[in-house]
Formats: sequence, C-alpha cells, structure tokens
Amino acid sequence: MRHDRTRARCRPEASRWIGILRCGLRYSAAVTSDPPCDDWLALVADDAAAASLQADLRGLGAVVRRFAAGTDLVRCSTWCAPKAVVLCLGLSSREGSGPAVDMPAAWDVPLLLVGPEGQMAPAALDACLTASGAHHWLPGGAAVTPMDWQLALAFARAAHHRDRAQRHRITSLQAQLAEQNVVGRAKGLLMAAQGMSENHAFAFLRTGAMQTRLPLADMARAVVDAAIWSEAVNRAGQLRWLSQRCIAAAAQRLARIEPPAARRMQNDAMKRARDILDGLALLPLPEATRQALDDTDQAWRALKSCLDERLDLGSLSLADSAAERALARAEALTSGLQAVGSSPILRVVNLCGRQRMRAQRVVKLGLLNQLGVASPGDGRLAEAMELVAEFSNTLSELAALPLGSTEIAAAHQVAVGRWGEMVQALQAGEMTALVRCSESLLVSVDALTHCWERSLQLLG
Repeated sequence: MRHDRTRARCRPEASRWIGILRCGLRYSAAVTSDPPCDDWLALVADDAAAASLQADLRGLGAVVRRFAAGTDLVRCSTWCAPKAVVLCLGLSSREGSGPAVDMPAAWDVPLLLVGPEGQMAPAALDACLTASGAHHWLPGGAAVTPMDWQLALAFARAAHHRDRAQRHRITSLQAQLAEQNVVGRAKGLLMAAQGMSENHAFAFLRTGAMQTRLPLADMARAVVDAAIWSEAVNRAGQLRWLSQRCIAAAAQRLARIEPPAARRMQNDAMKRARDILDGLALLPLPEATRQALDDTDQAWRALKSCLDERLDLGSLSLADSAAERALARAEALTSGLQAVGSSPILRVVNLCGRQRMRAQRVVKLGLLNQLGVASPGDGRLAEAMELVAEFSNTLSELAALPLGSTEIAAAHQVAVGRWGEMVQALQAGEMTALVRCSESLLVSVDALTHCWERSLQLLG
C-alpha cells in the first residue's frame, strides 16, 4: 500500500467536518438496540461504495454502523462515540468537492478518509484533509487489502492520539501562561500598594496561599479581584457625594460664597461623575448590577438637565430633588458592586465612601437652610445633626477594625481632626468656614479611603 499521501492533521476544537451528520430522532432506536461497543466503526459512505467498505471492515472483526448523508442522530455523545470513523470520498465525488458529513462535537475519534487513487488533485486533497481534520487518507479501489485497512486505521489512531496529546499540551501551556499573568499582575498590585519588592510580593502571595490552602494562582486571582472590585466600589461610592457636591456648589453660588470656585467645583463634579459612569460600564457586571448602573446613569442625566437651567431658588430645589434620586441610585449601585466582589475589604471601602457623602450632604443642607429653600419633615438642620452622629459613629467603627495599618491609623486621625473643625463651623452657622472645612475633610477622607483600598490584609 502506498502511504506517500498520508496526512496527519491536528483537528481544531471547532472542526469543520465535511458534510452533514446531524442530531435527530431516527438514530435513537439504532443506538439503543445495541449496547455500546469498544470496537465498532462508524462508516459514512455513498451507496456505491458502502457495500464493499462494510464487507472489508467486517472482515477485520469490527462492528460497522453506516451513516449516509442525511442520517440524523440524537445521542451524539461520548456514550455512542465510535472507535473510529471511516469516510468514503465516493466514486461520484468531483474534484474539489467534499463528502457530506458533519461530526458531532463529542466524537473525538480518529477519522480515516478513503477514496480512489487519483480521485482528487494533490492541492484539493490537502485542502480536504485540512478542512475535515482527517488523520489519514487511504487510496481506495479493488487493490486495497485487509492489511492495508489495518495499517491505515493504525496510522489514523496514532495520528489522533498525537493530536489529542498536542491539544492537551497546548491547553496546559495556555493555563500556565494565564496563571503566570495573574500572578504577575498580583505582584504588581502588591508592589504598588504595599511598597514591596518583587521577591517580597511573591513571598507574600506564596505565604497567603499556604495559609489559606489555595493554589498560588487562586491567591493571586483573589488579590487582583479585590483590587478591581474595591476600585469599582470606591468609584461608585463617589457618585453619592458628587451628587451632593453639585447641589452644594450651586447653593454656594447663590449664597455668593466664592462663586467662581463653586462653579468650577460643580463642573468638575459633573465631569468626574460622567467619567466614573463610563468606566464602570466597561466592567463585566451581572445583569442586576448592570441595570442599577443604567438607572444611575439616567438619574445623573436628569440631574445635569436640572443644573443646566438658569440658577435660582426654584431650579435649585428641582435640582436637589434630582440629586436625591441620583444619590439613591448610586447607593443601590454601590451595594450591588460590593455584593459582586464579595470581599471583606469592599465593605470598608464602602463605609469610607459613605463618609464623603455625609460630609458633602452636611454642607449642602447648611447652605440650603441659609438660602431658605423649603425642606420636608423636621428641617435640614435636624437632618444635618443626624449625619454628624452617623459620621462620628462610622469613624469609631473604622478605628475599631483590628487589621488596620499604621498608615491607616495616621490617616484616620487626620480625618477625625478635620471632621471636628467642620462640626464647629456647622454649629456656629459660619457657612464660609463650613465650605472650606468640608474641602479639607474631603481630602483627608479620600486619603483614608485610599489607604483602606490599597490594604490587602482583609483578603480571606
């Protein structure tokens, strides 16, 4: 037998087999009538060649199932997969045309093409073998002996075994490369957040993996995920205080307290909010969180529309209502992101972010009260005092966390001092001092949030 046209091809996972072998109903009875057999072959051939091929293969002691073009299968799984598939090119096939068979994805088996010598030109045959993923080609005809069949099937099986080992090797290398990438990214985050060297960062990951009994790649992935979602929670939380900042800046303009600076603050807050919303839209969010992001985006567009109106007490009141809706949507979005990340550090980042909102809300309430903008309920000053109590309680909660670092403790003390100055200005009714103290407090709370966000000690 001539093997000079032997072709071994590595089948792609999404192989385009030549033809049609679809899953349907008519094969159910044929499959279930016999138990699965380790040595049966699936024969796909046209009527002209089927009889002789079946006879030759049965002579080898193989159980043959013939599937012609149009045959439907229902249980295309590993349970009914043959040991090999023999595909006849067919006497009626024209040069450049292919047989009609499409293998089920679960059938990861050797494929042997059979056809008369000279049936196809070398270039067309090579294209046929490449497209079909066949492992061997056997010239057909009356001269083919049982020994030829045995050798051809052995070649096809050997090529298939080599292809499968190669695919497994490629998959393994891809997994190793992905693990190396995530470990490298985690090391980079640790080096930036903790000021570690590369060796110390790797030792940190390895120690954490041993303590948590996780593979190194899983530990690194936890570090990366914590960094991604803590940043997302931080940015979403900023939308809460930015909504209050926009109204505070507008009220500051009406109160004639440094109007140019107030206008810049308002414009910067709107731009910052838009950048945050656009950035969060790029994350792979669950459907519910994606909907929360869309709702938040719509609320911010409505707020911008109100602030674009001519500024007076009426338009300021409408804008404040829009800001309250934006605040509520941002709160829901931040909670949703915290749930997605499911890391203990996200709760701390969320707490810090809510502090910024409270600080800006206190300023807003004080300015609106001075301007005489109507307020529902017990009044804005009463609500401001409630916010003061909440802010102080959260500061105490953050201070009580056992895993804080020296850097976090220092940033916390600065925030406590700035908060005391702001409360004094609020109680004295000094709105200009209140505005200036709030800016200093925001800087200190931002620094505290950043310290907690960078801290990876809460991973677990």
